[in-house]
Amino acid sequence: MACQKLDRSAAEKLISETDNFLFDCDGVLWDGHGAIPGSVDTIAHLKRLGKKVYYITNNSSSSREDYKKKCLKYGFDAEVGDIVCTAYVGALYLHNNNFKGKVYVVGNPAMGKELDKFNIKHIGIGPDEMVNDDDNINYSARVEEWLKTQLDPEVNCVFVGFDPYINYIKILKAASYLQRENCLFLGTNEDTHLPTQGSDIVIPGTGTMVKAVSLPSRKKPLIIGKPETTMFDTLSLANNLDPARSMMVGDRMNTDIYMAKRCNLKSLLVLTGVCTEQDLPLNGVQPKSFEAGEELPDFYADKLGIFGEFIASL
Repeated sequence: MACQKLDRSAAEKLISETDNFLFDCDGVLWDGHGAIPGSVDTIAHLKRLGKKVYYITNNSSSSREDYKKKCLKYGFDAEVGDIVCTAYVGALYLHNNNFKGKVYVVGNPAMGKELDKFNIKHIGIGPDEMVNDDDNINYSARVEEWLKTQLDPEVNCVFVGFDPYINYIKILKAASYLQRENCLFLGTNEDTHLPTQGSDIVIPGTGTMVKAVSLPSRKKPLIIGKPETTMFDTLSLANNLDPARSMMVGDRMNTDIYMAKRCNLKSLLVLTGVCTEQDLPLNGVQPKSFEAGEELPDFYADKLGIFGEFIASL
């Protein structure tokens, strides 16, 4: 099925048929240089037209309060209730399921903040030194030390998000905890890499950390973020959203657009983040980069600001 390049007629039709607009953040509203030109005005136009705007991010390294501050810093009008991030939804999932015990977090302080709000005990955030960092120690001696690793008897959940301190011993502990009967395994998302347009540097995404734990544990995680439906389900329940009157705007086909399809939302792909026009099967030609699990958007645009230009005079 072909996707359509957004034009003025389509934009105006979307406005008439859509009440709720859900936006991915990194690569859609802003990038490493700040707000992407035109994105602030687009959000302002939507709000002027009486539309509800929500911010939906797989990023686990910021709490909802952190994201509100970032939105305001870049000029976006946002309240905490408008923001859905994986750290929050993961903590909410445990709370709603009456979790008792302790969480081993392969992650970051934002995940800890969200767990703390629900009084859920956790360990693991921050650096965890290797048992022995002597380069001269032989393999057998190193394995012997690893086998002496002390595990917390209270841990019955492993929650993996973005962790800049991930190392071998953290993977060892996480995989070991997951051998316990009924130990939960949550992952914030499986994003492969972060958007870095204009650079040849690849910044590995959270999927790197999730796979690192999943492989040795031989367990599959429950993924909280896109493309799973958990984030929209959470937002929809809290705000009584009608999927038929809602639209997802993102920069990834295998997360943002795939979630939109699974939740029966309209979808718009912008080309300011991970995906480019070369990733789209246009004019009957399917690109080599197109992967299984990717879904085509209903519409695509070079940037979000183009949508804003089309609706500015409404």
